[in-house]
Amino acid sequence: MMRPTTGTILIVVIVCGLVLGGVLYWETTGSPSPLCGGCYRYNAPGCIVTPCPGQENLIVETSQVNSPTNMTLNIRNAGSVSTSFVSYTVHYNNNQFTKMNPTEPSIGTNQVAPINIVIDGNAFTFRSKYTYTINLTTSRNTILTFTITA
Repeated sequence: MMRPTTGTILIVVIVCGLVLGGVLYWETTGSPSPLCGGCYRYNAPGCIVTPCPGQENLIVETSQVNSPTNMTLNIRNAGSVSTSFVSYTVHYNNNQFTKMNPTEPSIGTNQVAPINIVIDGNAFTFRSKYTYTINLTTSRNTILTFTITA
């Protein structure tokens, strides 16, 4: 009976590691994936498979400054799953304000929801014709960045 040599075992381990690493890389880079139906991160024409896993796709339809410390964003979820927010951060120049666990509603698929962005007004306030960057973090840990001119 032939016993494998140490060199043969080492080569098999390296080849298996490369194959598994390649599959992992292929799955996480968004290339067409055989494990997710071939339509991962994009919907090719005629593809009946939704993105795997489902994703939210949020679009700011309108924005309005309600006061120097309150702005409302009307956001549409054009994605394939419902979502809610776990935090938001507003940036203006070199200042920022972060709110954790806001009490905003969840947004169903193809629904529009008003999201109130409330800041404390210490570092900056919302002013007409000024531009702010808002990062929203969803319950799926997706960070979405919007640039809004008040």
